[in-house]
Parts: sequence; structure tokens; C-alpha cells
Amino acid sequence: MVWEVMSRIWRLQRALREEMEEGLEALDLSGLEAWLLRVVDTHPYPSDAARHMGLPPPTVSHMLRRLEEKNFLERSLDNKDLRRFSFRLTEKGRNALRQAEALMEAALRRRLARLKPEEIAHLLELLGRLEVA
Repeated sequence: MVWEVMSRIWRLQRALREEMEEGLEALDLSGLEAWLLRVVDTHPYPSDAARHMGLPPPTVSHMLRRLEEKNFLERSLDNKDLRRFSFRLTEKGRNALRQAEALMEAALRRRLARLKPEEIAHLLELLGRLEVA
């Protein structure tokens, strides 16, 4: 049963990613890069972003570098600790994030439309219970 639950979650996630892929490519973003833009908006330090995403810091650093090169992000030194730097979204990054989120929301809404409102509420309750460690 555990593998069945994990498989279904993985297949749903993959189906959503595939549905959004063309739109994200038009924005010059991957799914992970779109997620990183969202994370950087609230966790601007690379180590914090990596920890929040559960990804290795070198992976996140590489992605941050690519997003900076594409002008989605700007890097700045921390005024309190000049050894540390943070990232913030550029206007291009904010626009891309809004569009990526709209793609994600539309893809998930199409699937949630198959459920009754009380089923969605129950799904949210169950997911919330599974999230708690």
C-alpha cells in the first residue's frame, strides 16, 4: 500500500509537470527553476533556499547562477556580513513567476474539477495530516 500511495503522488506530480512543460519552456524556465523563484522570494540566501527545497546546496547554487544569467534574479552582498550574499527577483523574474504559477494553478484546477468540494476539503485535510512529522 505504501508504494501505491507514493506511486500515485509521483504520477500526479509528473502529469502536472508534463502539462506545464511547454508553457514553462516558453518562459525559459524548468519546473525546478520556477519553484526556486518562489522560494527565493521568501528565502533569499542560497543555503536557506537549498534547505527549504531539500536539495543539495551545489545544485541550488548552480540553478541560482543560471537564473541570474537569464536576468530572473539579482545578487547582492549582505550589508551586515560581506561574506554572504542574497538574491532577489528582478521584474523579469516576478513576471515569469506569476506566469509559471498561473500555469501550475490551471493544471491543478483541471484535475481538482473532477472532485466535489467536500472531496477537495477532505483531500486537504488528509494531506495536512500526512505533512506533520
